[in-house]
Amino acid sequence: MKDAVENEEIILDTSGTECPIPVLKARKLSQSLKKGDVVKVVATDPLAEADFIHYCEQSNYQYLGCSKENEKIFIKFII
Repeated sequence: MKDAVENEEIILDTSGTECPIPVLKARKLSQSLKKGDVVKVVATDPLAEADFIHYCEQSNYQYLGCSKENEKIFIKFII
């Protein structure tokens, strides 16, 4: 797992993992974050977008959207 801060976003790279691992890694990371932090997840699992929409709804986080570039999926949400 590779985490970094870039432009005030916390980057969580879950590339190469499949459901439910990206959400589980995000859940673990979110335990160390504070309200208002922006998380950008990098994923390759095609189901990640739907998983994170549901995760954000369940966790009361603000889902900011998803973009795709080649095989990478970029998902952003606010804690």
